[in-house]
Amino acid sequence: MDSNYVFLCGVMWCRFGQQDAGKELIRAADSGDRDMKALASAMFANGQRRLRDLERAHSSSPSTLRGELCG
Repeated sequence: MDSNYVFLCGVMWCRFGQQDAGKELIRAADSGDRDMKALASAMFANGQRRLRDLERAHSSSPSTLRGELCG
């Protein structure tokens, strides 16, 4: 797995909550490469925090949350 690919998956996960990108980050976090593991883990955790914060902020309006995630 390439670090550029992992970074782009992290962007897609953090910005848009794209599930496939999150799965790729989880896969990269199991890598034997320490740097790759650190990058993937950090980006996955950051995306989780962002999505959780958005859900809390927009818990009364799911359509607003979807608009936030989609740009």
